[in-house]
Amino acid sequence: MAINLYLVRHGQTWFNKQHRMQGSCDSALTPLGIKQAEAVRDYFQDQGINFARAYCSTQERASDTLEIITGPEMEYVRLKDLKEKSYGAFEARNILLWPLHRLGKFRVEDNREVVERMERGINLIMRDAQDGDNILVVGHGDSLSQYINEKTNNREFLGLPNCSFVQLTSNEGSTLEYVRTEWPAKAVKIDQITGE
Repeated sequence: MAINLYLVRHGQTWFNKQHRMQGSCDSALTPLGIKQAEAVRDYFQDQGINFARAYCSTQERASDTLEIITGPEMEYVRLKDLKEKSYGAFEARNILLWPLHRLGKFRVEDNREVVERMERGINLIMRDAQDGDNILVVGHGDSLSQYINEKTNNREFLGLPNCSFVQLTSNEGSTLEYVRTEWPAKAVKIDQITGE
């Protein structure tokens, strides 16, 4: 048996739609983001994937996505260690300003700090996991991607669009291994919401 960890990025938010940096700050899911989360929920149901436990960051875009995927009846745990990278002065600003962080005058959370924090959170989750469990973790694009890249060193992994997921597996307490990346929400389009 194995423990399967499903790491899901939250659905599209208003800041995503407006091309704003979104780390520590939060922004609600858009109608498209809600439909994306519903597509992930439907995918897991169609595949017969049931979750023994569920976790998310303390940011509402992650908990809102998780609640759509699991439904209101499933209890879950919010962990600060799973939050998105802090972009400091760039929070809520246009993403076109991001290259300025390389000037070194602005304090942003260091990538090493992000990975260490994510590792603490995932280790806590895995500590309570039982053999055969499927575990849902809803988080954020940058922090999840950095963790996945650091821990799996998988060249197939290219990042997480909104409401895509990576499946990692641990066999008998071994390190986490990359299994696959899926994007069930890829086909969800805005015209499905507006009727245009």
